[in-house]
Amino acid sequence: MREIKCEKFVELVEETGKLDSKTMVALNSKYKQNHAGMLLEVIDKGYVRREQAGELWAKAIDSTYVDPLSINITVPDETRIPLEMAKRIKAVGLYEFDGYITMAMEDPKNLQLVDSLERYLQTRVSPVFALPDDITGAINIHYQADLSFDDALKELENFKEGDNIALTDGDVLVNLIESNALVDMTNQVFYAAFKQRASDIHIESHKEEGLVRFRVDGHLRDLVKLPNKIQQALMVRIKFMCDMDISDTRLPQDGRFTMTIGSFEQNFRVSTCPGLHGEKCVIRLLGQAGQKGVPNMDEMLFAQSNLRRFRNAVSKPNGVFVVTGPTGSGKTTTLYSALDYLNDKERNIMTIEDPVEYQLPGINHFEVKHKIGLDFKRILRAALRQDPDVILVGEIRDAETAKIATEAALTGHLVLTTLHTNNAIQAVTRLIEIGVDPFMVAPSLNGVMSQRLLGKICDRCKESYTPNREILQRYFREDTIQDVVLYRGAGCDTCHNTGFKGRVACHEVVEISEEMRELISRNSALHEIHSAAKRVGYMSLREDGLKKALLGLTTLDEVERVTVAEFKN
Repeated sequence: MREIKCEKFVELVEETGKLDSKTMVALNSKYKQNHAGMLLEVIDKGYVRREQAGELWAKAIDSTYVDPLSINITVPDETRIPLEMAKRIKAVGLYEFDGYITMAMEDPKNLQLVDSLERYLQTRVSPVFALPDDITGAINIHYQADLSFDDALKELENFKEGDNIALTDGDVLVNLIESNALVDMTNQVFYAAFKQRASDIHIESHKEEGLVRFRVDGHLRDLVKLPNKIQQALMVRIKFMCDMDISDTRLPQDGRFTMTIGSFEQNFRVSTCPGLHGEKCVIRLLGQAGQKGVPNMDEMLFAQSNLRRFRNAVSKPNGVFVVTGPTGSGKTTTLYSALDYLNDKERNIMTIEDPVEYQLPGINHFEVKHKIGLDFKRILRAALRQDPDVILVGEIRDAETAKIATEAALTGHLVLTTLHTNNAIQAVTRLIEIGVDPFMVAPSLNGVMSQRLLGKICDRCKESYTPNREILQRYFREDTIQDVVLYRGAGCDTCHNTGFKGRVACHEVVEISEEMRELISRNSALHEIHSAAKRVGYMSLREDGLKKALLGLTTLDEVERVTVAEFKN
């Protein structure tokens, strides 16, 4: 950023109370004439969360803050500035509305530049503030993702090694991996995944052709069909990036790699599996694509009763709190929102993960490395000798890890972890089934929670409708279905005509009561524990999902897709 003096920003940072007086004096001395430099340093040093710092700077200069990596850029091609110009002036168009192009800029108060852009685009420009690294990342993603696959496909199709790639030929592999066309093709796939906010990339091999698909908002959608030879080449490149054995196509392999996008590093987890017509590859984008920070509890759209129970359970000085749900349901993100809530200078917080998905300032992160025998239980034992207050265990997979975690909770530590069960109540019995004695589970457990992700209705094309009575009777009591209005997405460019943009979680949270502890210690049946939970206000996933449908956040079809009707006692 160019040097900008803005005393108002200093005042706003001081008002947050997140920097001590000594640090503020040092920053003021260092950046007397360049408060833009102070902005970047408070972010780099973790003094203020990135989003909050951006909002403070925008407020100080009387502008609006946006994160161009977290929104869907829909500016028309004819009103988009050229790539080289965007890089030079650090600006990117976001969307067109009411005759204005909203433009993210590092210096939205540069009126001369705004005027030049209006003359070039022949339309009005509404400038907003974005951090320079985020603008660079958005330019990379949204310009590169729009490039045609045709050129790279043509060059790869001309690869002079016959119809099938000779995966045992070392010289062929070296030439292939270093091919600019293959690198460009691979990057375009990743940029397109970022642009569409995909959670997973599927690269499939079928009899006639290859196929690349993205999972977006919980649904798979096709990106591009590829000749089988190109699909094989793409697999080779990805395996090379993960340091896998690129010559072995007979056995499943796992790996990971990191890609720098603007101001943050995106981690990918890769799994390959041999199929009838060739290898299939699934790439998981760890953490939300484009998401650099952890959402706080208030941003996660909890029902107030669930939010109260969640806070109570994770605020206790010791005990175990378990989040359950399938892979990709946001369990780690939810636990990190709890860590962000608990994170202060008085607590020693440690995480043990496979792999580390987020990084928070002031928290010690440890990563499982199975190849050298560094698994969850081994790191957990070591962590308990590091004087921890709070430990996040990425997943309980075996009896020994479960026993160490519960023993840690009983000896004064707060343990946050995840399990794979269908609902929250089953987490209680699952710990016992794994091998933890009921008399240890009962006193150590603070609470259990289950969550699922529902497609969020696109705000731009949301429309209301009145469902027919037969549909409502499937979900609601007869005396509550009068004048019910629900919502759906009609489909537009913003949501790629799906009607959904983003996801929203539904939750069930159980804070363990004394009655439940007694039942757990006696290893009582699941339905008895369920009844006790109902008596202290337990609300099922489906109930919470239906409430979010009534609020216009999601649809009945999504609730039906990801939740099941509650069993009857």
